Amino acid sequence: MTVSEIQRIIDEYDYLDSRVKAVECNYFADEVHVIYDDEDGNLIYYNFIGCYKSVFDHVKEYDKGIPVKSMTPSQIPYFLQDVKIDEITEEDNHLWICKINMFPLYLEIWCKDIKIERKCK
Repeated sequence: MTVSEIQRIIDEYDYLDSRVKAVECNYFADEVHVIYDDEDGNLIYYNFIGCYKSVFDHVKEYDKGIPVKSMTPSQIPYFLQDVKIDEITEEDNHLWICKINMFPLYLEIWCKDIKIERKCK
């Protein structure tokens, strides 16, 4: 796939202002998953596989109020604002770069593979 093909799929799911349900980092940051629901209640998964760089940058001035694990789904303050895909090849190593703005949290993930899934309710 190309950058434009992946970006087209991401944009087709109309993520803007969707509430993020979960961000998971597994296997020593080898896999990162971002999960949100669309306006029809279907779950959309961004699965980043074979990750080499995973940056989670939360705005320090943003007061969460209570621990996120104690929040109800309607209290979770993370909404997708911008998702951009790019790519880089360094020393024969091709990586996808995904930058996600879900203010007040910003993610930057460099990975070997990206899979986008929609699971209908």
